[in-house]
Amino acid sequence: MPAIPGARVRAIFALLGAACLAGGAPAQQPVFGPADPLVRDAAHFDPRRPVAGELALHVPDGFDVAVVGDLIISRPLSQYAPRLPGFRAVLDRLQHTDVTVGNLETTIFDPRSFTGAPYSWDGDWSNASLPAVARDLRSMGFALVGRANNHVLDWGLEGMRETSRWLDDAGIAYAGVGETHGLARAPQYYEGARGRVALVSIASTFRPTSESLPPSGAAAGRPGLSALHVTPVAELPARQVEELHDVQCALRGGACGPAQASGELFGMKYRQAERASVQYLVDEEDRAEIMRAIRAAKQNADLVVVLIHSHECSQGCDDENAPRGPGEFLKQLAHDAIDSGADIFATTGNHNLGPIELYHSAARGYRPIFYGLGNFFWSDVQELLPHDLFRGNRALLAESWQHPQRATEYDLTAPLNTAAFAHDYTFQSVIAECRFEGGQLARVELRAIEEGYGAPLTESGIPRVVTDAAAAAAIYRQVTDRTAAFGLPALKLAQSGSTATIRP
Repeated sequence: MPAIPGARVRAIFALLGAACLAGGAPAQQPVFGPADPLVRDAAHFDPRRPVAGELALHVPDGFDVAVVGDLIISRPLSQYAPRLPGFRAVLDRLQHTDVTVGNLETTIFDPRSFTGAPYSWDGDWSNASLPAVARDLRSMGFALVGRANNHVLDWGLEGMRETSRWLDDAGIAYAGVGETHGLARAPQYYEGARGRVALVSIASTFRPTSESLPPSGAAAGRPGLSALHVTPVAELPARQVEELHDVQCALRGGACGPAQASGELFGMKYRQAERASVQYLVDEEDRAEIMRAIRAAKQNADLVVVLIHSHECSQGCDDENAPRGPGEFLKQLAHDAIDSGADIFATTGNHNLGPIELYHSAARGYRPIFYGLGNFFWSDVQELLPHDLFRGNRALLAESWQHPQRATEYDLTAPLNTAAFAHDYTFQSVIAECRFEGGQLARVELRAIEEGYGAPLTESGIPRVVTDAAAAAAIYRQVTDRTAAFGLPALKLAQSGSTATIRP
């Protein structure tokens, strides 16, 4: 459909406000998502400043936003651009958009003076980055980063605070963490020459006690990340439900009546359904707070980006040697976010590309949803691995090396990576450039990137633009195939050379 001019969009909102003041029925107003308080009496609102008008897109024509996936980067990398033309091409794109956004999945600190400690109790890497990374990211074009993810407290609250200090020093705005629950939830802003851009950052995958808490009675609140709590529920055909019921009866040592349509075994809820999948129940208090933050962001910014870090998966989730699909709960969450004021919704966390949807909001028009952007930086250089990561992998080290006691950090990382990340798709992704015209989404332009799988360690994990059209097409097929598998409308993706374009 043709783009609607921005002036016309604003006129439409003004007319809606005027109609309400003239006695129009409230049902004539668009409903802006689950966070909309809904106008009770239009007489309380200035007809020249309708609230609905603040939920429109206000960026100038040709406004470009580049969105990428996980920034797992341990050291500055811009110095590689002269010797890696594909990386130079990446930087050329990022540095010529109005704003670039990604998920920062690391802690920035100087190990020579840092007084914190690593916390890798769940057997994961404790990601760390040198202080120069912050300024390097800014020089690449990154203006906004999300920080709500499962690695934000790898080095404790001290690491979270130190990362904030280095990002502030570099001039990078960030969202998703805070000293209070309110600050963790709150949108943060990039003050650009062509528009004010807000970022709301949340995580449904996070380590226990890393989420922020509000005060409760006499109990103090807690610093941390902005969390969306979800509860997994296994949906199973009737035969499997009966089998689980039989297991429960056996464990209880006797008969326990007929099988029920739902239950719980070993801490996992299950319920009967037509096909097997894992669904997620979203915490309604979290959801309401997040939607309110999105609405507030839109009222205070020209454009809003929402990032969620989510490892949750609904189907094909247990094969470590296959791409992970997103969780079904993200569909409704993303739609609600856009209806409430988001202009771009993006998911990170699954380390592979996912589906794309151009969602048509009845109140706001077309907006892009990315259900998985994969890795943008994928640093294999992690020199600060804690002792418990070695201790927890003694058996793996003994199986991999004749003299495991001699193993360096990378000698441990190598077999760990082979178990889950030895795949082309781990090192493939896209830069998603979203262009807006006339107050609406005009197009999404995808640039396929690869990150040097098999290159020397110092050059591995650095993104390069894919110039071969066939290789790029294979990457775009990952997106279109996963979009179809996720039950979304087929993408009208047009490839020209190594670039692909999607239009509403």
